[in-house]
Amino acid sequence: GLEQPGVCAYEPAFNQDFEWSFLHALSQIGRAGGESAYFRLSTRPLDQSLAQVPKDPEARERRRGQVLAGGYRLRDAEGAKVTIVAMGAVAPEAIAAAAQLGERGVPARLVCVTSADRLYRALRTRDVQGSEGGILDELFPPDEPTPLVTVLDGHPHTLAFLGAVRAVPVASLGVTEFGQSGDLDAIQRHHGIDTDS
Repeated sequence: GLEQPGVCAYEPAFNQDFEWSFLHALSQIGRAGGESAYFRLSTRPLDQSLAQVPKDPEARERRRGQVLAGGYRLRDAEGAKVTIVAMGAVAPEAIAAAAQLGERGVPARLVCVTSADRLYRALRTRDVQGSEGGILDELFPPDEPTPLVTVLDGHPHTLAFLGAVRAVPVASLGVTEFGQSGDLDAIQRHHGIDTDS
């Protein structure tokens, strides 16, 4: 039979992540073995300095590779007790939550997901082929498993699979009801995807 062309979904939070992902997606169109791309974007303005894009060319290229592979660690924490995993427009709330936890004596690692699709594929490849390493080990170190709190302004199941990477507990925050209206803070609080949640 005919092979269906692949589709990869991206939901970058920051402009640089979008640029790298979009240019990569464009390079795949019309190529043998290439794939099309779906981007879920937001009109919410975000402070781009929160992305902490490395200035060093080697570190910058490493970050670019991680973005294309599905995500990167935005914040490390020695002796981390929890890993917050954020995707898309809720990145500022996740960053603030990790900082608040740190101030309360709970070291929190922060992972910024650019493509749940890529991470799911990496997990499936690992499980089927028994391979280790790669982006999953970079984001979720095998020698430092921690419970996960995942958050996005979409359905919480989108990132729930990440608990299977290290067989750790996962609390998945997201939107399960639709049709509410209000300002951003009230809506985030209602859905439990604000900083305090």
